[in-house]
Amino acid sequence: MGSIRLGVDTGGTFTDITVLEEDTGTVSIAKVPSRRDDPSGALIEAVGKGLEIANVDATDVTLLVHGTTIITNAVLENKLPGTSLITTEGFRDVLEIGRHFRPDMYDLQQDKTPPLVPRERRFCVAERTTSEGEVLVTPKREEVRQLVEEIRENNSNAVSVCFLNAFINPTNEILVRDWLKAELSEVSVSTSHEVCPEIREFERMSTVALNAATIPLMAAYLAEVTPRIQATLPNAKVLLMQSNGGSLTVEAAREFPVRLITSGPAGGALAVQRLGKATGKDNLLGVDMGGTSTDISLIHKGETRMTTESAIAEHPVKLPMIEINSIGAGAGSIAWLDNWGGLHVGPQSAGADPGPAAYGRGGTEPTVADANIALGRLHPDRFLGGAMSVDREAARHAVAEKVGKALGLSVEEAAAGIIRIANSNMERAVRVSSAERGFDPRDITLVAFGGAGPLHAAALAKAAGIRAVLVPEAPGVFSAIGLVMADIRHDFVQTQMMKDNEISAKKLGHLYEQLEVQGREALSRDGVPEDQRVLQRTADFRYVGQAYEVNVPVPDGMLDADAVASVIQAFHNLHLQHYAHSRPDGRVEFVNGRVAAIGLTSAPPMRAQPEQNTAVEPKETRPVYFEEASGYVDTQVFERGDLSPGAAVTGPAIVEQVDTTTVVHPGQSISVDGFRNLIISVGD
Repeated sequence: MGSIRLGVDTGGTFTDITVLEEDTGTVSIAKVPSRRDDPSGALIEAVGKGLEIANVDATDVTLLVHGTTIITNAVLENKLPGTSLITTEGFRDVLEIGRHFRPDMYDLQQDKTPPLVPRERRFCVAERTTSEGEVLVTPKREEVRQLVEEIRENNSNAVSVCFLNAFINPTNEILVRDWLKAELSEVSVSTSHEVCPEIREFERMSTVALNAATIPLMAAYLAEVTPRIQATLPNAKVLLMQSNGGSLTVEAAREFPVRLITSGPAGGALAVQRLGKATGKDNLLGVDMGGTSTDISLIHKGETRMTTESAIAEHPVKLPMIEINSIGAGAGSIAWLDNWGGLHVGPQSAGADPGPAAYGRGGTEPTVADANIALGRLHPDRFLGGAMSVDREAARHAVAEKVGKALGLSVEEAAAGIIRIANSNMERAVRVSSAERGFDPRDITLVAFGGAGPLHAAALAKAAGIRAVLVPEAPGVFSAIGLVMADIRHDFVQTQMMKDNEISAKKLGHLYEQLEVQGREALSRDGVPEDQRVLQRTADFRYVGQAYEVNVPVPDGMLDADAVASVIQAFHNLHLQHYAHSRPDGRVEFVNGRVAAIGLTSAPPMRAQPEQNTAVEPKETRPVYFEEASGYVDTQVFERGDLSPGAAVTGPAIVEQVDTTTVVHPGQSISVDGFRNLIISVGD
């Protein structure tokens, strides 16, 4: 047998695995419950189950790509180890002052998010580098030695170093880093010029502090999981998924764990992009609804949208990553009433343990999954293909007791209300990622995946003005499929402020030449052959006086005046698209040059099958509640495997498969394309 690739996506509720046989392109899937206190155990269990289902030998596995929520959960739950920060004298409180941003400008009582590093753990050093990179004051070792004693006394597990203008000249940071490592061998040290070498002190300080704080967590996780993987998969290379859509080695993940903040959702975005290229659909909106959250990503003209302005738990992260809008809306999201009787859904989640009330594991709060079960949309004996049974009466009881009685509603009305609110939460997020970014929803196909995405996608698309929904063949583990297709990727950036006529082909050429040298060296260390290397250039531009940039592509090869002019024109065009205005005669400023160094993987292409006009019979008809019909409707239920290319079904209908259930509402219809995707026409 040829080589085997595994993709494992550890979510808050389930851990998904995809087994890809490279020679044939055959894909096998499996799901196991996640273990909050033992994520490595869930990963090994998923690997074992995936290999069993695929009937392949562990020794044939050559690659495992792993997406993890270890870092994300630790930041969201504020369970980070004690971290210290050393910065330039006079800048101790930058991390706490931030940007004076008020999430709700009219709320006079709002609480400010506590800084990542409290003031008693923030220290200053007398040092200074100018904005041109000239070192004016060199730090003194004796001063740093005194700080080492204070760091020991406050029991810090990590230290972050962020000096003013270190992105221009890191000499002082390197000095202090080396002194700290010599004195504090048991503590991890992270410097801003290695993690985020670009302009903006607050964002750079926040990013390096996050990186330092998560190094002990990632080191402990990798120390536990790596030997278990090696024992299970002796011939497999292990990579971890980054937020930028590429994978990185275990060694790099141990040093730069902040790059993994949106690890799993990035795999889903890659899978959507690959599906779009195969089907010829350029504009797609991926909606990944799992048990805990919903992650939304836009593919425009066949490409993922990247950003360097992101945040987690209101802490800025200034690193290149796929633009993903995440909200706390999942199948496990809990429905609850506020003090005034208002119904809310999420962001709190029942997770996998105890889980929804229907799981029978001690959960008593009604969730979105309970609402779907109560309305007959999920069959209690066919959950996860029958591997797990759920209790419909327990679901109905939780909905009735916690929501229905208090609001004077029937079980069905209360359950329908829960689903309507969950859909409304997702609809707002869909609009943020599409219409509010200047993209017409009518030109977009919604790709529904995750264990719960196909349950809600048809209603969600109709509400958002999207005409069609695509449900891939294995939606429940779609993100894990993206993982096995991921390329290796490194991102490099250099800040060099240039205005108007200062922006020349010579200066830009020199800047990109330096960045590309770093990119080639990184890919060489990863063992990527030269014929599988790709270097992609982009640049951050803004109008003089603006505080934000727009990222634009830069052509390969030698740059000349015409190339520079075309890049600046592209900036004007993108600014118009994003913000509905531009200033073609305005002064333009170049801020950052960026290079993405990509090591291509040999992912097998998707192959279409001929469509046949074959009739398909439902396996049963059962009553399902639809709010628009004001009651139960006899609904045809189909097995996904029975729907071959060319098949067509008129709603209302339910399509069941091992990893999810698809709901088609009255007045909607399904067709099956050559890739066995379900295409739902949602109606006007």
